[in-house]
Amino acid sequence: MQDKILQTQQDLERQLEEQLRLMELSADSFDAGLDAEAKRLALSARVLLHDKHNSHSLLGQLNLKSIRFYDSSLDYYQDNLLTHSGLTAMAAQSTSDSQKPKYIALLDEVPRKPIPQVDFDTWWNKVVFIDRQKRSLSRKVLVLTAADQDGGAHVDPNLDQPYADLSRSNSLAWFSSSGGPAQPMDDPTRAAIRQIAHEILKSLKPGYTKKPDLRGLAVFTGATVKITDNPSPPIASKRNKVGRNELCDCGSGKKYKRCCGR
Repeated sequence: MQDKILQTQQDLERQLEEQLRLMELSADSFDAGLDAEAKRLALSARVLLHDKHNSHSLLGQLNLKSIRFYDSSLDYYQDNLLTHSGLTAMAAQSTSDSQKPKYIALLDEVPRKPIPQVDFDTWWNKVVFIDRQKRSLSRKVLVLTAADQDGGAHVDPNLDQPYADLSRSNSLAWFSSSGGPAQPMDDPTRAAIRQIAHEILKSLKPGYTKKPDLRGLAVFTGATVKITDNPSPPIASKRNKVGRNELCDCGSGKKYKRCCGR
């Protein structure tokens, strides 16, 4: 067995610089219309973040997993009756019915402002998809499945069922129609991986920012539907001022900052 030479701190720092540059180039290609770049983005994220047995993440080797990561995803509420896609939006041409609506990454234009920063484990393991069968996928599961099974580093003969249904069978159950029969929405996983890459770049490159080109697009960023026994509040011409930590005056029972104050 050949001897191995330990990489120096300088070597690892140069590797990090190269990996971030590769991720940024893939992100730019994705934004230019090549959404298959999501596979390379997933692979770059795996190289940077994933530790397992004899596989050591680059950030782990550099002791950088203690940094705070930007969490641009929408939170999921347990009483939501809809499916959940916390990292993507849906967009359609606002002036034409000829182009099918699609999932997009909003990059710095996410509705969650300011974007909070959280510890790595919270960020990596946060659920970002919940399908109609209430199956969930975290950032970690999404990135590793795309990288290890779906063409990032390897094409596996079998795919995990929840990921396969999400990426191929519209398990989020969203449809679009332009006057004819409703058509299922396409794969949301690639846009979500693009958003994850954006979060990584923001977390590791101080001052990094990028906005999507939303010209001519109508954008839908998500919704929550629930059933409640509380009657609907009366419509008022002027709403009373409610503190962020006080109960919301809509009758939901949640704090205002977690309800209408969002």
